Amino acid sequence: MTTVQPTIDAGERPAIQRQTRAGLPAPRGPVSEHVLRLLRDAPDAAVPASAPELTTAPDPLGEDAQLALYVLYELHYRGFIGVDDRWEWDPVLLHLRSVLEREFEAAVRELVGDVPTPHALIPWLGEQMTHTPHPDSSVSGWCRARGELTHLREQAVLRSPYQLKEADPHSWALPRLTGRAKAALVTIQHDEYGEGSVADMHSELFALHLDRLGLDAGYGAYLDAVPGWMLATVNLVSMFGLHRRLRGALVGHLTCFEMASVPVMTALGEA
Repeated sequence: MTTVQPTIDAGERPAIQRQTRAGLPAPRGPVSEHVLRLLRDAPDAAVPASAPELTTAPDPLGEDAQLALYVLYELHYRGFIGVDDRWEWDPVLLHLRSVLEREFEAAVRELVGDVPTPHALIPWLGEQMTHTPHPDSSVSGWCRARGELTHLREQAVLRSPYQLKEADPHSWALPRLTGRAKAALVTIQHDEYGEGSVADMHSELFALHLDRLGLDAGYGAYLDAVPGWMLATVNLVSMFGLHRRLRGALVGHLTCFEMASVPVMTALGEA
């Protein structure tokens, strides 16, 4: 994400004391309830975890499936407070994740339809880099034209699950690329991670943004408040990152996300 630079120099910014690992959220259905119940205990190799018994498959884009998927993905990031890190590679959880991923990917592909060729995308990307977000068709444009403090806070809360781990999902591509592609990604990620300065990391800048809006800048602080459709936007890039076969989608996601973010972040900065 292109970040609007703060007016205070990095050396002058006060340190934000905040939680760096999320607590377990509340369940939203039988699948997420089963996952969360398992994670509250330690994995026992002698008594393997069992898969949930479901009479019907959950909606792949619904609250239950998306929260369960988010929780399972988070085991590969920072994990959760009080959760044994050995759950990350538990075979039952990995199998459940694969089932949820299969249904999620199928739903996404159905929504997206036919994917245009890279050459067909070039004019669209050019438009996204220069267009002015309109208040009737863009959240950032609406916030700039009509937004009040409460709307900016809501927008920040909704974005927090991704922005507080910004750059991490795309970094999964690094060991899966070679040559110029890898070098280019390293260059981009170097900027995302603040070029070696913790205060300039984009995730840290977003935490500062939350703090200045009077919100909790803790990692995962608003997980219970973020709806499934917003968790799906985070799960999408995590799915791309954790599957080598989807590395092209991961790089494409980063390309579109970064190139299209300039007018969006400008509008939000002005808001």
